[in-house]
Amino acid sequence: MRFEWGGHGIDVREAGSGPSLVLLHGYPLDGAMWSGVARALGVRFRVFKPDLPGRGENPAPAPDRFEGHADFLAALLAQLPPPVGLAGFSMGGYVSLALLRASPSAVRALALVDTRAEADDEEGKRKRDEAIATVRSGGVAKIAEGMVPRLLAETSLSNRDLVDRLRRIILRQKPETVEADLTAMRERRDSTDILPEIRIPTLVIVGEHDALTPPVFSEKLAAAIPGATLTRISGAGHLTPMERPGAVAAALGDFFGAALPA
Repeated sequence: MRFEWGGHGIDVREAGSGPSLVLLHGYPLDGAMWSGVARALGVRFRVFKPDLPGRGENPAPAPDRFEGHADFLAALLAQLPPPVGLAGFSMGGYVSLALLRASPSAVRALALVDTRAEADDEEGKRKRDEAIATVRSGGVAKIAEGMVPRLLAETSLSNRDLVDRLRRIILRQKPETVEADLTAMRERRDSTDILPEIRIPTLVIVGEHDALTPPVFSEKLAAAIPGATLTRISGAGHLTPMERPGAVAAALGDFFGAALPA
């Protein structure tokens, strides 16, 4: 699919047929992180895995605030026939919550995957600043060196194909996009206030060994959103859609299959 946003023609990869389902990637990645999950879900859904601005098929510059990403997402959703489901992984979850703050009825159902609602505290902001300094001095390769072992569970690190695929995705990102993402994460609003107002079916997914957004954050999300359910992915770290694509696809398929009328 192709549409116009911000003066740019944006190509969005899609697969399958059925109710529309948008999968939003995290940092420092692009839509390809969802490939295994998208292939499985394409049997039942029309699956879109967009690249957020500043990477891959999206030539628009990366905003340094999530309100800009949410505007892009809203423009994409406007192209799709309702009902639409949305799954946001990590940073994609931050974008999803920014969208719901501006437009609570933008989607019919929501999945929040390995993410959290809280803003960065002072220590978190300091770490973002350190990462910005790292990308400025050492480039994306230095970011990849530090991020790969944090994204994956210890058992996943022994999967050489997975590690190599993950490194390739990170290394093709632009330094300026990585810096913009880090700035947006550092400056993002706390979203805990809007959680009780979310009135759409919501699924929260977290990896059993997620070290970046530990399960306690997902437990708080599920408890704060009325009617939300929580699914833990055994043996996975933070990057559940790449570490355990079958389990994540099964959880999303069951959830969206019930929440989105065919």
